[in-house]
Amino acid sequence: MSTTLAAMTLPELKEREVSVVSKGVRRSLVLGLVAVLLAAIAVVRIVSTYNVFSQTSDEPAHIATGMEWLQWGTYNFEPLHPPLARIAVAAGPYLSGLRLLDHRNLWIEGNELLLARGDYLRNLSLARAGVLPFFLLATFLVWHWARSRYGIRAAVVATFLFTTSPLVLAHAGVATTDMAATATFTAALFTYIGFLERPTIGRATFFGVAAGLALLSKFSALIFLPACCVTILLSRWLAIRRTKTNTLPQKRIRPIAVAAAVIFLTVWMGYRCSLSSATKAAARPHYTIDQMFGTSGSLHNAAYTVAEYPFIPAPAFFQGLAKLRFKESVGHKSYLLGEVRETGWWYFFPVALAIKSTIPFLVLGAVGIFYLVNFNGPPEERWISLAPVVAAGTILLVCAPSHINIGVRHILPIVPVLAIIGGLGASQLWCDARTRYAGPVVVLVLLSWQVVSSVRSHPDYLAYFNEFAGSHPENILIGSDLDWGQDLLRLSAALQQRHIDRVSIAYAGSSHMDLTKFNLPPFKVLEPYKPVAGWVAISFLDLKVGDLGAPTNGFAWLEAYKPVALVGRSILLYHIPESADPQSVAKPTATQ
Repeated sequence: MSTTLAAMTLPELKEREVSVVSKGVRRSLVLGLVAVLLAAIAVVRIVSTYNVFSQTSDEPAHIATGMEWLQWGTYNFEPLHPPLARIAVAAGPYLSGLRLLDHRNLWIEGNELLLARGDYLRNLSLARAGVLPFFLLATFLVWHWARSRYGIRAAVVATFLFTTSPLVLAHAGVATTDMAATATFTAALFTYIGFLERPTIGRATFFGVAAGLALLSKFSALIFLPACCVTILLSRWLAIRRTKTNTLPQKRIRPIAVAAAVIFLTVWMGYRCSLSSATKAAARPHYTIDQMFGTSGSLHNAAYTVAEYPFIPAPAFFQGLAKLRFKESVGHKSYLLGEVRETGWWYFFPVALAIKSTIPFLVLGAVGIFYLVNFNGPPEERWISLAPVVAAGTILLVCAPSHINIGVRHILPIVPVLAIIGGLGASQLWCDARTRYAGPVVVLVLLSWQVVSSVRSHPDYLAYFNEFAGSHPENILIGSDLDWGQDLLRLSAALQQRHIDRVSIAYAGSSHMDLTKFNLPPFKVLEPYKPVAGWVAISFLDLKVGDLGAPTNGFAWLEAYKPVALVGRSILLYHIPESADPQSVAKPTATQ
């Protein structure tokens, strides 16, 4: 018969307390090891896809620009993206001895780097491995954030949801910028919450470094991070506005200044502390200055000196912003629900997230939002607990006006916060006395469903769609959500397996890509509005959307035929019989 607490002596109470603490430590250690195991399994799954997929459309450009930074110390190829992720994906090829050949064209350079020494898959794998540190950082942040705010059970489930998400596994396996942006944005958001909670110099420095790295990963951080910081700050003010802590003491001014300075220095160092002038002496005369200060005189000369003096830090940063602003203003050919537009849809990202995430992920996220919104803790804790919900809602909101709708990857930073929310939802549903046995059963079913969905998607994480999309996801989304040029190696194998000796190809791959290097049979490039007979291989992107400069319905004549096979998830293989008269297929009278 157990001894009651009231009857225990002091030594017995201390022994019991030590036992409880010891059990808690062991439990934390075991669950921590589970999180490490989940991350390790995910890494194995990611690496196993390297030899399955050919390069995606954007990978050569990222590798070439990163190599330029490492090899020549410049960043002139293409500043549309910041350099951090690009440096990471170029590091492996650089350390293996690969170098640029001075073609001064990022696409040619990138493709030649991948084909160098006749070791395409090794070179591509070295580049893709540069993304793994960002995946591991993001995984750690999901674990740490959830554990520190919601408990260790929520942390394990959040880590499980994140490391089994096909969205995450897909973009952790390609040499692009999206996983780096996800990890660094999550770090910036987490450190920002800590800074608001206690604005010390140390926390300001951590936030400054994280925010600077986020800005060096992808320009979308310039929108996501300030917007989330403002909405979280507003939620904090609303939560504590009636308490004595609802003030901004003078002592916070110095940490804010430190954070701003650290952000600036981090970004500037990412661009190698480069400086530039507003104009060059070779561009004289400077007509704007002449109009303002005249064509001669001391003031005119001083204005020329100032304009030509290199005082602008990180000029490539501002050049990239200008290019991005122009790209956003003109739009980008996008596809959603069978329609092609240049200016996008306000609902593109909610739809994409709804069909590219696993259903258990979405359900547990909704459950977590319910519990967090109904949390009635102290005001100081309420805004911190709600921060992931506020951040997720803000990201979706600020993306609504975007004219560039080419993939859910552009809001990949939403996935870690949703995983944290889902982990909290599972933890609360399991323990909720109101649900009794139903709660644990529902959680186990959803987590089992998550495992099945994730395993079944291997290795095609990039082209994963959940059950809502049905059997023809190409009728909903294409672009980098389905067809990013990843199935060329599979096409080569399929054509060899069928002993096809000639084929017409319309392939949505990288610019300046030499298809003769991929063991294809003799082929010709399929042209829009020119039907052919024989074997035809065509990417979904070409069939449904057309390339950036190509007509949307240039291959609509193929819709009259039934494909022989789907190669991978993104290339259709047709056989047009010689007896057919493909030239009789009418050319559409209008194009989109």
